[in-house]
Amino acid sequence: MAGRSSHSADEESIPLGIVFMVVGFIIVLTVVAIWIIAPARMPGPLYAIAGRYLPQTPALPQRLPLASVPDVTAPAPTAEPVALLPETPLEAEFPPHFVSAADVQNQQPLLGQPTRIVIPRISVDAPVSAIGLTPIESEGDIYYQWQVPNEYRVGWHNNSAPLDRPGNTVLNGHHNIFGEVFRDLIDLNEGDQIILYDNQRAYSYQVSQIELFPEHGQPLSVRMENAKWIGPTDDERITLVTCWPYTDNSHRLVVIAHPLSDSDS
Repeated sequence: MAGRSSHSADEESIPLGIVFMVVGFIIVLTVVAIWIIAPARMPGPLYAIAGRYLPQTPALPQRLPLASVPDVTAPAPTAEPVALLPETPLEAEFPPHFVSAADVQNQQPLLGQPTRIVIPRISVDAPVSAIGLTPIESEGDIYYQWQVPNEYRVGWHNNSAPLDRPGNTVLNGHHNIFGEVFRDLIDLNEGDQIILYDNQRAYSYQVSQIELFPEHGQPLSVRMENAKWIGPTDDERITLVTCWPYTDNSHRLVVIAHPLSDSDS
């Protein structure tokens, strides 16, 4: 009985050598599977041991650290500024009266240079500053555009006539952005009063003419004709320019006023 029991136990036990062979075979299969499926994930020590016995695969590209990847996030869109003055082409060279923006800012107010405007009917009381031209290149041509103060302020075209002298004193202002100083200019009527100041005294004017004409998208000939309103004149006048309507800017509004004599007041 004892002899048969010992013999049965030997038959049921698995030789240790076979166990090692099976475990080794499983390890080899695992290494090969990792090598084929995801070679980049194989542990370094295992790669060093098994690499010489496994088929060679093309080298994978080196991963860049996250910090070295350039930021290609598109910037948030910004609202484009509204062009509120006629971009009317002038000469292809700088006109004789051209003054840069930097030169204008460094100039001190002179006698006859407007420094303040008051329009009682539409409750305007605003400072006035000299403004210059900005050259703009488009499709190989040079254009000039008058600057507009980006605040509650009126701009005086620095090549236009000083106050109390023959000529055209031209002033512009925004009507729907940056303080909207000329927002209600459309509400003026002939006969309304406009008062301008220099650094010494006040000058009174009376509205004599109001013009509204299309500008945006018009042919060059039309825009050049429109630009004559801000050109020099033989008589003494002031010209106020802005855009219209409030939500479109397709037209230009021009208000002409002439000096108000003592007898008129």
